[in-house]
Amino acid sequence: MEDRSGGSDETSEAPAERRTAARPPKRGNPEKLAADRALYARLRQRDFTGWEMDLLREDLWLYGWKCLSAWTKDGTIIEKCGERDIVVPNRWFEVETLRRRSDLRDEVVHTAVESAVRTFTEGYLRSGRWNPNRGATMRTFFLGTCMYAFRDAFRHWSGSYRRNLFSAAHPLVQAELYSLNGHGFGAYEDTTVFQETIRRIMENAGPEVRAICGCIWETKMTHKEIGDELGISSRAVEGHMRRLRARAKLMVAKGEIEALCGRTSAPKAGAR
Repeated sequence: MEDRSGGSDETSEAPAERRTAARPPKRGNPEKLAADRALYARLRQRDFTGWEMDLLREDLWLYGWKCLSAWTKDGTIIEKCGERDIVVPNRWFEVETLRRRSDLRDEVVHTAVESAVRTFTEGYLRSGRWNPNRGATMRTFFLGTCMYAFRDAFRHWSGSYRRNLFSAAHPLVQAELYSLNGHGFGAYEDTTVFQETIRRIMENAGPEVRAICGCIWETKMTHKEIGDELGISSRAVEGHMRRLRARAKLMVAKGEIEALCGRTSAPKAGAR
């Protein structure tokens, strides 16, 4: 992934820096700061090369991986970033997906930590942006770099994830369902009513619900198969469809739509 964290950090951190300018910075562990100061001096003498630099990269990598993995797994990563005024645009089901799916979680965290280590060791150390005399230990400053990198990695991943959801929903929201060609409907009037009814029911449905409905209509997938495809649990799929059916029944009760019956009822997904 393109390393964007260096440029975006400047802009994102400026408000926080202005807010904290009036009070002294929070001091880190004095012993750790002293050790960081000595290490920094040795690294500068060696132009940030050599075995100590290699060990530092490894230490930062493991530390960043441990923190981001834990926070992403327990679902607190957005809150942790927010505590540092790092806004991670997200939808609840995306955070839940990363919490449940270790493969996707590892992919995002790996991208973030890789970017953060590169940004910190090749940029911030050499430029003096991290300075031990400012009070933050190397690890503390680096963890902030990890959070900015996570924001960028999450944004990249979620954009792809949302596109996949809309792609899965495409059979429903485009012509396949609404045209109803080859599905054996009767009179033109019945088809028109069905089209309008489906349009009204799906009018305010989110991308995840549309994707689920698209999978059900086109492939007759089970709840578990749909969940595996979209990165959510079968229980979540069942919950989405239960709420959609409840919405449809309420609209029928209010006279907003006509009840679908017989062949014009949408096919149901299999059991979990």
